Amino acid sequence: MRSVTKWLTSAWSRRFTSLAVTTAITAAAAMLPHAADAKSCSQQGEECRSWARNKVSAQYYDRYINRCSAETNACIARCKTGIKVFVDVFDSPGSVQQYPIDECR
Repeated sequence: MRSVTKWLTSAWSRRFTSLAVTTAITAAAAMLPHAADAKSCSQQGEECRSWARNKVSAQYYDRYINRCSAETNACIARCKTGIKVFVDVFDSPGSVQQYPIDECR
């Protein structure tokens, strides 16, 4: 009886450890940038403008479209110096969101 209990306990322990490790690896992989997420400054700028078109009220629309365009140009300039990020232009409390960029164009 003891050997069965011992075997069940060790088998459960191995399965639990395996599940925990698999979950941790999957979660870590999900946090890494994917090739599909790779963008250029222009692509990210267009996403910025699209978001503004769909989410910003008419009163603030022009302001955000101009910010998106200015950030696209700033992103290209930064990218050429090796700093490959598009900085979020939307007003939000806390830290500023940055999006990784692969191509400067």
